[in-house]
Order: sequence, then structure tokens, then C-alpha cells
Amino acid sequence: MKKIFKGNKYNFKILLSQLRQKQILFAIKATHNHTKRTSFITTVNVILSELNIPSDMPRFWESEWVLNKNEGSNLIASAEQLLSDKGFLSYLEKYLDLDRKQSEWENYE
Repeated sequence: MKKIFKGNKYNFKILLSQLRQKQILFAIKATHNHTKRTSFITTVNVILSELNIPSDMPRFWESEWVLNKNEGSNLIASAEQLLSDKGFLSYLEKYLDLDRKQSEWENYE
């Protein structure tokens, strides 16, 4: 399942996949509208900070996170709220502009 949020320069997707009965795979992906370059942004500092994810926990170092149902429900609700906030999206898009210029964005959508 995916949920899509439209920004000014980027579109965002919350990606969810059922792994086992009590586990889900969670990720947030951004696509730059002009270049169609994409990147998983689940691990960028802005997202980690806003979702209150400790950056020193190895299970959150990957682009996709394995979560139990309770963790997943809480993070999904928080991520949806963040990506629905136009003020936060503006801030996030400025951050992603810098990130895109300083690092390689993986794919084309």
C-alpha cells in the first residue's frame, strides 16, 4: 500500500508492506518533480527528528524499517501528519534540495 502527498517541488510516498502477521515494512520516498529522481528519505535527519526516532538505533539506519503493528500505526499517523503540513513540507523540500545536490539520488521514477 502507498499513500501519496504532493508538495511544490517533490511528491512523497509512504510505502507500507505486510511482512508477517504482526510486522510491516515502512518507508518514505521522495520524487523530485522536475528531474524525476527519487530517494528514500526515511533516514534523513529532518524525518528522524520529527518522528522522534533515535539516530543511534541500527534498525533505523536502513531506508526501509521493519516495525510491529503498534509501532507502525504510530509512525504512519505521525508521517501522514507531517507530510500533510504545508509549512513542514516547505522546510523539508529546502532540505531535500540540499541533499539532492550533495548526494546521489538513486533512481528515476
